Amino acid sequence: MIRILLIMLMLISSHASALTIEWIPLDTAERSGDPLNINGNTVLEYKNAGRGGVDWDTSGDGPRGGLDIRELWLFDNSAAGILGTSEATTTFSVVSNSIGFVMAGDHNDGFARFIVDNIDVGTYDMYRTGNRVLVVTGLDTIAHSLRVVQLGLHNPNSTKGDVAIFGGAAFDTLAAAIPEPETYAMLLAGLGLLSFVASQRKQSL
Repeated sequence: MIRILLIMLMLISSHASALTIEWIPLDTAERSGDPLNINGNTVLEYKNAGRGGVDWDTSGDGPRGGLDIRELWLFDNSAAGILGTSEATTTFSVVSNSIGFVMAGDHNDGFARFIVDNIDVGTYDMYRTGNRVLVVTGLDTIAHSLRVVQLGLHNPNSTKGDVAIFGGAAFDTLAAAIPEPETYAMLLAGLGLLSFVASQRKQSL
């Protein structure tokens, strides 16, 4: 019975720690454009991206540029016959359970893939998205690494497949205490199994 209860607790904890991924508008509070908070949560560390990468490392065949220290551009020049993709990575020095990719998107932007600690958290079309933050919560409390990949792809409305990065933010959020419906189902199934085992033992006595 104890083993069954331990297994149930492990299953419940795995559901509680599931990742939550969402886009939110960028609310800047500094003249530099760096966010001071994400969804009301204080930014513990901000990795600024700009021309040359600044706090980010860049690699790949695609050309790169930027806007001073505020914005890093991963260019897609496939329309001009210059093929190649590129990516940017950074690693925080502080531990946190949540991160944010701080991004920009306009008329010449395309698809980008976002990765946290080697976990692919999605590929998104950045065309005319404006200034937004891809927020990932429910992570383990460690120093996280971020990676943004410019795929060289874009929808028919975009002129190119560029990707523009403002930076990355590390912050903490309170863990949600509300179980999901699947958790209740597992709990009820476990209780039913325990009742069955107990009744079988009584019959064998």
